[in-house]
Amino acid sequence: MYGIKSFLVIAVFVVVFISGCDNSSHSDAKPVLREVADFELETKRTAWLRNHLPDNTVAYINFPTPWNYLFDAKADAMHAVQSLPAHIEQVEKIKQGAKDSYFQYIPAEYQGLVSLLFEHTQTSVEFAVINNSPSALLPTFAAGTRLSNLTRTELIEQLNDLLSQVDPGMVLEQVDKTPLWSFKVNQFPAFLQYDESNGQLLVYGGMGANQQKMEELWNQKSGDQLAKIQTMSLQADPSGLNMKMWIAAAKMYQMGQAFLPPEQQQMVTEFGLDQMDYIWLGFESNQGQSALAMHVLMPETGWRLMIPRATDWFDVKMAGEPRSVIQMTLPTAEQVKQVIEKYNLADKLTDSDKEDMKVWKEIGAEVGFDFYDILNAYHQQFIMVKDQSGSWFAMKTKDKKLRTDLEKSLNDYFKIKTTSKKLDGVEIMQAHFSIYEKLFATQKDMPEDAEQIQKFLAIFKEHAYWYEEDDVIYMSQVPQVLAMKKQHPNQLSLESWLKRNQGGDWNSAVLAYGKDVKHMPQDLYHYYLLLLQGLGDLAQVEVDLFALPTAEQLNLPEAGRINLVLSSDAEKVSLRFGYEYSMLEPILSGEGGLATIAVVGILAATAIPAYRDYVVRSKVSEQLAQAESIKMMIDQHWYTNESFEGLEKTLDGVVTDHFVDVETGTIIIELEGVDSMFYADDVIYLEPIIEDGFIDWFCNSDIKQGYLPSNCR
Repeated sequence: MYGIKSFLVIAVFVVVFISGCDNSSHSDAKPVLREVADFELETKRTAWLRNHLPDNTVAYINFPTPWNYLFDAKADAMHAVQSLPAHIEQVEKIKQGAKDSYFQYIPAEYQGLVSLLFEHTQTSVEFAVINNSPSALLPTFAAGTRLSNLTRTELIEQLNDLLSQVDPGMVLEQVDKTPLWSFKVNQFPAFLQYDESNGQLLVYGGMGANQQKMEELWNQKSGDQLAKIQTMSLQADPSGLNMKMWIAAAKMYQMGQAFLPPEQQQMVTEFGLDQMDYIWLGFESNQGQSALAMHVLMPETGWRLMIPRATDWFDVKMAGEPRSVIQMTLPTAEQVKQVIEKYNLADKLTDSDKEDMKVWKEIGAEVGFDFYDILNAYHQQFIMVKDQSGSWFAMKTKDKKLRTDLEKSLNDYFKIKTTSKKLDGVEIMQAHFSIYEKLFATQKDMPEDAEQIQKFLAIFKEHAYWYEEDDVIYMSQVPQVLAMKKQHPNQLSLESWLKRNQGGDWNSAVLAYGKDVKHMPQDLYHYYLLLLQGLGDLAQVEVDLFALPTAEQLNLPEAGRINLVLSSDAEKVSLRFGYEYSMLEPILSGEGGLATIAVVGILAATAIPAYRDYVVRSKVSEQLAQAESIKMMIDQHWYTNESFEGLEKTLDGVVTDHFVDVETGTIIIELEGVDSMFYADDVIYLEPIIEDGFIDWFCNSDIKQGYLPSNCR
């Protein structure tokens, strides 16, 4: 019963809102739209390896540094300030302060790597998996980035130090006095090349890697086979400084197809999974907006047939700038029939499904139309808007004759009589009817008091108000909204708002939601400045906010934008969540000082543990200093006796908090009472090692290395 009611409600609202009258419009006032900014990117601060990938690349991953993600200009909402020299200067000051304040706490063996990543890495680190065989998975691996303020000699020295810690026999060897070095990783060849002039660094290796392939990767641009994924990726993230990845799913399936059982291969083929050319997942920054997105590039086959494909789109007029817009797209009748036929859905119906279908057919026969008629009579889009007039929704007629026939059938079935009235000079159609009464009357077995029940159900009515303009039917739950909308002096088209304020269009959207948030860019900028200042405090440097402009000087737009769009076009299916700046936006743009909480969180996660380590390390150092006098007494005893025999008498009467093993001379420092961070088994051993008649003290402990001074690690 509830399913039937839902169908009839949809049918009534689709068919009955017709017969528009007044076609006049008011467009004297011009709406305020967001300016389309032109963003320039500095080539030396963009990713480069993505443009050199060969056709046989099967996977690509891009990891930005924290500085790339938060502070580098990427054509998003903060681009205008992040591209300023004054802003870059403040960020460099924070980075230097962080180095001066915290690098000393990094273990010595990791300082070279951290310095390379922190000080010299200018862009994101790109990784690519390149397969050298068309029939089997024989991958080679490439990694690229851009470095700055680092000579080739300095780089090779730092890398040799790092490689020697991994494997003492691993050394970079220059190839024929060229700017190319070779080395081996687990017996596989690898190569490295670095260009000081533009900072490009490339490391390439793996099974089948050689010098020729390395040179091709360095010099040649991407092939034609990657054109689709490269074009889409460049449009989504022109800077290349966001985290993202893509895989050539169809190629990878072809290489591993033989390992799947036949039944699974059949399922993969049936749903078109073997036709998914590429899967792209990551963050976008373009046209002044950021987004988290997933794109699947593949033909319209398999599972894609189950997603409605928009074959047409219509525009609507709104009363000024909207507060929010929702668009839903229904499939065409042909698309529904295609899915039913391809997957033999009619043969897969259960007995219960068949019984429900029988009921639907009976209702369709009685009403005079079926679901396919509704899909054929109207365009696919169903648009819901909340603007300055209120909440309303719209749909557009595609087949006027079919719509007229549907209207007549539905009016006869529900005994609907449509009338019109004027409100504020606008003629609005109206209809009032009871679906509950009609559904009750269609029952076969009626109770004795059916007449009384039917009268009672007739109290609960559906109320419809609408007017039509250019074949678009505008509907609302109350007529006042439609009157205000029609008379509003600031008529704005949905298409203009989408392109200017939301940064795109919804022509291929299956489901879409868009919203403008007043003052978001300005508030976001202020919270961003607060974040800079908090990080400056953390780095123990002074950030000069007076060096940065005001929101007005930056000409930031009045409103920010948020949207969620599921779309399907000829080449791909996309799911995209768009926002102004970064995924920190929900925190940074929140009310009640959430930006301050974010900064405090960073301090709590970084500065406080660092300070805590410093305090504990000071206490441990104090204990080691107290042990120095005991070490001197043990040294003197051994040099006098050339053994530890009788050591207990030498130490007799010496006041000490530490235990001494008199047989070996080892000093044992128990830390449980030193700080609450330690437990009963947390100790430090100071062991005298005797070589060639001399004592050398060896420090050993299982506690956290950060709690120990450098000479005891």
